[in-house]
Amino acid sequence: MKILMLFPYAPLPPPLDLGGTKRNLPFLLELAKYHDVSVLAYGTREQEQLFRKSYGGLCEEVRFVNRRRPRLLNALQMFWLLGTGRSSFRMLYRPVMQQAINQMVAKGRFDLIHCCVQMFGYFRFPANLPVTSDTHEVTYDLLRRTAENTRSLLRKMWLSLQWKFGKREEIALCRKFDLLLTTTERDCQVFRKDLPNQNMAVVQNGAGNSFFEDLGLEQELCAMVFTGLFSHLPNSDGIIHFLDHIFPLILGLESQARIYVVGKSPTRQLRARASENVIVTGFVEDVRPYMARAQVFVIPLLAGGGIRGKALEAMAMKRPIVTTTIGVEGIHLRHEHSALLADTPDAFAKAVVRMFRDRGLRERLAENAFATVQRSYNWEAKGKELDGLLRSVVEARAQKTSPNLSPAASLAPPAAV
Repeated sequence: MKILMLFPYAPLPPPLDLGGTKRNLPFLLELAKYHDVSVLAYGTREQEQLFRKSYGGLCEEVRFVNRRRPRLLNALQMFWLLGTGRSSFRMLYRPVMQQAINQMVAKGRFDLIHCCVQMFGYFRFPANLPVTSDTHEVTYDLLRRTAENTRSLLRKMWLSLQWKFGKREEIALCRKFDLLLTTTERDCQVFRKDLPNQNMAVVQNGAGNSFFEDLGLEQELCAMVFTGLFSHLPNSDGIIHFLDHIFPLILGLESQARIYVVGKSPTRQLRARASENVIVTGFVEDVRPYMARAQVFVIPLLAGGGIRGKALEAMAMKRPIVTTTIGVEGIHLRHEHSALLADTPDAFAKAVVRMFRDRGLRERLAENAFATVQRSYNWEAKGKELDGLLRSVVEARAQKTSPNLSPAASLAPPAAV
């Protein structure tokens, strides 16, 4: 098949594969094994050059659209949208991207368009061409959960407004797609309540091959690690909660304890908590050495959506996990079998210290988690699942689409949202 993939940000190679790229890029590479794939992405000229150098030879056509503009304009648009009762999700839309879609479709003769985020539903697509969408989470549900757990009244009000306006629009966008993919069964069930007639399927994430490598590094006594992109509110809120309410309890039981907080864009509040026992690294070229040296991988999340790739990476590296229930939502981990789950500060702290003091427990949980990730979270297998689903969509649409209608002539007007 000829597939056009749309990306909300540049699908860059490691270590720049942050956030959703950890899912988007592997699926691009897997689909390129079976199909002629063209890429249309938001990104800068420099990002396009890096992508072409890394993966351009795998793609039929590559085109990037620069959406950067002054932060003030973005802030003004966000306030204007919320002030007029609309969602900030609309900020993904740019007329220049619509023009690029039209031009590529007019000359490409694609069999399918695959969007890497549901917010591409704001764009117009040919009425006779099947369009599918991936989702990294149910965004309106993530906003709701984050608002419920934030301690700032101002932030709670802001997130609640975004949830209120975003839910209506996100549901309307999802209705436009021939197939909606989710990363977990829970997300599928949440969407199903609001989209009872939507064609949906679950395709979970995999763990990158590099995380299965043994780096041969010695573990640090009583060391923990947490990784993430800290511009993502659940990550920043979760680690702040850990440092304020859980870590002091751990130190009371194990004074040598330390935690490495590893990832891009640490907030000012997070950087202010750095100390001899709290190492805030910021962006690093490779998170694996930090993970390898830690005795325990902690996931103290209070809110979230989709699947937590950090958990899969820890499982692949045989790092024993202490997590909240939300932290491994949708992943086949069981308490006392392949992880320790704890949802209160006291229980979480005691679980971490228990891990520190019991090598046999650490090794048993890590081995069981490793077996699980090998068995159930393989990118090649997930790519085949995705391929089968996309083929079924094209076959179903082929029975309905008139062969005399060209994609360029069938651009439908955008649905009202």
